Amino acid sequence: MNLPRNQNLRTPAGVLAAILLLSAQPDLRANGFYIPVQDPFATSRGNAFVATADRPSAIYYNPAGLTQLDSLAVHAGVYAVRLGIEAETDLDGLTHENDAEFIPVPQLYVAAPLNDSLAAGVGLNAPFGLRTDWGAAAPFGAVATETDLKYATAWGVLAYELSDSLSIGGGIGVTYAEGTLKRLAAPQLAPGAEFEFEGDDVAANWIASLLWNPHQQHSFGVTYRAKTDLDLEGSGGAPAVGLPNGRASLDLVTPDTLVVGYAFRPDDYWTIEANVEWVNWNRLGTSTLRQAFSPDTPLPFNWESNFMYGIGVTYAPNRTWAFNAGYIFIENSQPDLNFNPAVADADRHWLSAGVSYTAEDWTIDVAYQYAFSDRTVRDRTAAVDAGNLVAGDYRSRFHGLMLSFNRSF
Repeated sequence: MNLPRNQNLRTPAGVLAAILLLSAQPDLRANGFYIPVQDPFATSRGNAFVATADRPSAIYYNPAGLTQLDSLAVHAGVYAVRLGIEAETDLDGLTHENDAEFIPVPQLYVAAPLNDSLAAGVGLNAPFGLRTDWGAAAPFGAVATETDLKYATAWGVLAYELSDSLSIGGGIGVTYAEGTLKRLAAPQLAPGAEFEFEGDDVAANWIASLLWNPHQQHSFGVTYRAKTDLDLEGSGGAPAVGLPNGRASLDLVTPDTLVVGYAFRPDDYWTIEANVEWVNWNRLGTSTLRQAFSPDTPLPFNWESNFMYGIGVTYAPNRTWAFNAGYIFIENSQPDLNFNPAVADADRHWLSAGVSYTAEDWTIDVAYQYAFSDRTVRDRTAAVDAGNLVAGDYRSRFHGLMLSFNRSF
């Protein structure tokens, strides 16, 4: 179920847009254009956190976990990732590189108990985002040259403790999204001339979760986040080839997700957790680009739903230090038939490690990620790209850094 969209949702757009200017997503593509890592503590142990969720970031990971907080808590964090991708294309036999750089993306969470059974939280993060820039010289310029999706969601959630072992949670998310698409308009007629679309929208979705602690050594968590239907409205055109700029819109769906996790605590020092997350990329079928001065243009995604498998461990020898390590495997969601270098998805491995330091009411978390994937794209005979422009070998090597400060009051 997706919440009905309402034009009144545009009211907070100015606030979210201002925040977006300070938190523009870099080349973010952990899973399609889904960004699952939203807290360095969770990230450093393979993002396996839904069955623990004992920090303010539970607002996103598992709102039910907020019932574990004893007092007001604030989390302020930043994520910077450099996604380096190389494409060795069959068409010209050359190697092309995506223009990658480190750009920070912040998270902010504030949560507090309201009474013995009820807790609340508000947060702001970027669960989706995309930026790729291949330049106009790449042989697939007619498919994509530059793509940018800025995305910010403000969350408001409640959690209720049904019993000593069971809590539920849920709430609403309001998203502001701003998208830019560029590709060569007519390479044979006007080399370098680009078609460009820009648009934005505000929409809502919802989140629901459960946390069950049947025993002090065992806990289970489940979180569902609903899809978000966006209708990016703005302008598009390619004046250099006779297509004037005019009103344009693009419909886009960000998928619903379901994550299930189990945590085991053999003693007071160790925690081991495993999560499985399903991302419903089947929602992303064919989008339509509607333009004032030209016929509607279908943009076939036709992605496949996929799974993410995460496992992590925490070793906390005392109340001051905690050390984390983890691994994530993310299945490819983009079939060869509809492969697009704007996203360049692949089966991807993520390795992570991190450390937490606590002094009095402050906790500092630091995490590092390294990811890698290699993919060969062939057999696009039935695709829109009849010239097989994107066929080739794609190699990705990613580096991510994450830092957060947590304060309890």
